[in-house]
Amino acid sequence: MFIHTFEGRWIDHPFWRSRFLVETSEQLERIRQSRVEALVIDPSRSVVMPVIDEGAATDDGPAEKEPPASGPAVPAAARAEAIDRPPVHTIATPWPVAARPQPLFAPERARDVRRARKSYGPERRRALRVIDKSRRAMVDVFESARLGRAIEVKSLVLLTQEVADSIHRDPRALLNLVRLKNKDEYSYLHSVAVCALMINFARHLQLDEATVQDLGVAGLLHDIGKIAISDDILLKPGALDSRERQAVEEHPVAGHKLLAQSPSIPPAALDVCLRHHEKFDGTGYPDGLSGEKLSLFARMAAICDVYDAVTSDRAYRAAWAPCETLTEMQSWPGHFDPKLLERFADSLGIFPIGTLVRISNGLLGIVSGNCGTLDEDVTVRAFFDSDRLEDIEPYDCTISPGADDPRIICRDSPTFWRFDDWDAMRMRVMATRVGRPEKA
Repeated sequence: MFIHTFEGRWIDHPFWRSRFLVETSEQLERIRQSRVEALVIDPSRSVVMPVIDEGAATDDGPAEKEPPASGPAVPAAARAEAIDRPPVHTIATPWPVAARPQPLFAPERARDVRRARKSYGPERRRALRVIDKSRRAMVDVFESARLGRAIEVKSLVLLTQEVADSIHRDPRALLNLVRLKNKDEYSYLHSVAVCALMINFARHLQLDEATVQDLGVAGLLHDIGKIAISDDILLKPGALDSRERQAVEEHPVAGHKLLAQSPSIPPAALDVCLRHHEKFDGTGYPDGLSGEKLSLFARMAAICDVYDAVTSDRAYRAAWAPCETLTEMQSWPGHFDPKLLERFADSLGIFPIGTLVRISNGLLGIVSGNCGTLDEDVTVRAFFDSDRLEDIEPYDCTISPGADDPRIICRDSPTFWRFDDWDAMRMRVMATRVGRPEKA
């Protein structure tokens, strides 16, 4: 079978090329033992071959044959260099072997992937209903808290499950829609948005489903302490004075005390409520904790909370586009766990401006900005063919969230590709004059 592309991150498959003909049992076994969840087969380039005996001895050939070239032949030296390239950045939280998804690369799986991408429209309508139901539920939760009533965790768990189900079906639908909140509903829908972002992020980090559910509840309740802040302060369009700032900075402690009085609140929700305004360098509040003194959950919540706040319309400023938001967040030294912020961007499939990304058509490109009516589309400047290991004439392409091919697969590493003096190279590529962006 001829492999057209691997689904998921390029570093999860064990080959130096993403398109080649599978000819040996060793190649097949290496795919099965990898982290690859699915792959797409090109029947037109596959060939009829005898059935491979998986138990047969295979000592008479290399583990990986040179795949047939789809263009100019790659010199042996270049191929060896590609194989010997250093690995990309390590991941802070290792992926346990037991947690790896089972390899599944049958044609049925490829069809499921394509079908899921085509379901964006129906899921968008379902997500609208989930968001509306969640908003009404959070209005009730905040009102009950103002009246001193205990928070009913069971109903929040059911609500979290509905959000989680929507995220599972197609995360783009709910995550894109929940950004479109008006100023009057911000407090309630912000909680729903952070819930959705935490669920999506937790699954990306391969956390177990019980933890994912607890973090969803934590997202819904992280700002419950704001019931102690007057609307005059919350909705003030200008800068806060010192008294108002103090009132705002007391809401994590107020929320923690309130949640501690309600039975069955997950410990993760208590932790997130109290610590979501702490900063990685210790300059946050209420206690100025830093680094590893902050739990993984608190560091995740700090990122999700700020990301939704900045990408939403507020009383004092207009929303930023997602791509620009992540670019700015990356430039705030000490605010967030930098490695975790990269993983968050990966979980959304949205990358800061200037990020090197791999595109599903085998090209490498640099993210240059957002576009489209809702700033959901991303403009990428393609400049390098990763299959042929050669430069191409740079051109801009616009990639939509629902795009099937080309689409952004993942961030890539300049070090891996031996792009010496990456900053200078990036500036040179971005300074090249090109025509209008092509729509993907």
